[in-house]
Amino acid sequence: MSSGDLLSLLDECRTNNSKRGVTGLLLYGNGTFLQTIEGEEGVIESLTESIFEDTRHAEIELLHRKEISKREYSEWSMGFDEVSDESLKDVKGLRDFGAIDFEFDNLTDNREAVNALLEHYREPHFDQVLGELDAKDRVIAHLERSLSTMRDRTALARLALESITEASREGKPQESLLKLCDSAIEALRRR
Repeated sequence: MSSGDLLSLLDECRTNNSKRGVTGLLLYGNGTFLQTIEGEEGVIESLTESIFEDTRHAEIELLHRKEISKREYSEWSMGFDEVSDESLKDVKGLRDFGAIDFEFDNLTDNREAVNALLEHYREPHFDQVLGELDAKDRVIAHLERSLSTMRDRTALARLALESITEASREGKPQESLLKLCDSAIEALRRR
């Protein structure tokens, strides 16, 4: 895959995973992916099915499935690294395993290497820059949602005040207007 293809795939994964509440890690090398995903069981089941049905894949093997009490990649909608000899040299527990060994048959037959790779990339983040970028994206998304909520609440409050002001000027507050204002106040009180 080209760098552009990988970037596009990673963007698609992060966008879709954020919507689904899925976190995980994607490693790539030699045309091979090693992926771990975590989330609600039904969501993961559906996502796994769609991965198996995706015609872009030539070979797929589910290496391990387990129930977890705490997410191991909770800060990443999809962490990513491209495997190289340089990136593998710091992975504890890998002996005589280089980038050339990161291929489908070798990974499916080498549970020790898979576990060492996944352990290496678990929190705390192996690369603070990637973690900070992903965290920054989540903070920005949170701020955008908060700003949108604040705008909605401000517009609601403005409408309620304008309605009361207009009715008072005309000397005719109506019961329906009071109910509307009560509803607006209740909505503003909710967090």
